[in-house]
Amino acid sequence: MGGEKGNVRYTAIGRISDRVLVATYRHYSAGPTAEKYLAVSQKVLNSDKVLSQQSANVPNALEDSSCLMQADTKFMYIVFVEKSYPERTAFELLRQVRREFNEKHTEDSTGATENSLSKSVKKWMIAACTKYDDVTAVNKVSAVQAQVDDVKMTMEDNVQNMLRQHEKLEDLEDKADNMRQEANKFRKGATSLARKMWWQNCRLWAIICVVSIIFVMIIVFSVCPPCRGE
Repeated sequence: MGGEKGNVRYTAIGRISDRVLVATYRHYSAGPTAEKYLAVSQKVLNSDKVLSQQSANVPNALEDSSCLMQADTKFMYIVFVEKSYPERTAFELLRQVRREFNEKHTEDSTGATENSLSKSVKKWMIAACTKYDDVTAVNKVSAVQAQVDDVKMTMEDNVQNMLRQHEKLEDLEDKADNMRQEANKFRKGATSLARKMWWQNCRLWAIICVVSIIFVMIIVFSVCPPCRGE
């Protein structure tokens, strides 16, 4: 026990169904007594108003400490930190406590009695509280992680953009193929129509020639008696 910096002070885990604190851990030996932290933790666990929220910064819980909580469907996770401790970092600690507890104590948490899991959670709780007691180090890690997440998100966006561009290119290729097919159909249709028009013109000229010959012959026979055998 006893964190050197005194930023993280006390943690507790309570079962919601019967409002029992199944595990507690005091990380900072100075300040309020363990009994005081325990009493306030029990009060927070018993509060329906607090429990109606998935996460909350509980106001005026202790004079020299901030109290924050997170809850899931079965348990409430409580932490007391120094007044100026960053709220975001405190909630990160609560998320780690929640994750560790669910991974390691799923089977024995349902029937656990008051404080019966305090000893078993102490090992990983010490590590978590010690890690988050050094705010500067945690924030540096968080900043690096945030940068990594930003880069990852940017890369994912770039990949998505490339996929969208690829889809657009495929659409353009499909449209180009359709246009080529339509152009081929048009060219074939135009060729067929031109051939048809040519034959129609040929027939028209043939008719004109025949009619002209007949007309000439009529004129010739009308003006030339010998041609009529007279």
